[in-house]
Amino acid sequence: MSTGDFVDRRAHPREVVNAPARLFWGPKLAHWADGVISDFSQGGAKVEVSSFYVLPRRLVLLHYRDDSAYEAILRWRRWDTAGLAFEARHDLTQPVDSWLSDVQAVWQSLAPSLKPAHG
Repeated sequence: MSTGDFVDRRAHPREVVNAPARLFWGPKLAHWADGVISDFSQGGAKVEVSSFYVLPRRLVLLHYRDDSAYEAILRWRRWDTAGLAFEARHDLTQPVDSWLSDVQAVWQSLAPSLKPAHG
């Protein structure tokens, strides 16, 4: 097979988004790093985040523009890029479990300034 015959075998179509995000992990989700979601699908995302941060296997992705927090598994990491697979989505416009309350508070504080203006 030549390189021109590449077949994307993802279960869900991906969309280029270039959206601000924050990753949370650790006890009480006390560790975090800001990044950018470069592509996104129903099943996962590719996130640009500095390789300075050593990301754990399990983390939470805050997607400001989607008003959501995703429980995710780190599938791969190359330099400043990480591939995540989603396990669960939490709608931050609704009440959330207490373990996600700090993530929701960050979203409430920062999302209005990080969403694109309409009109």
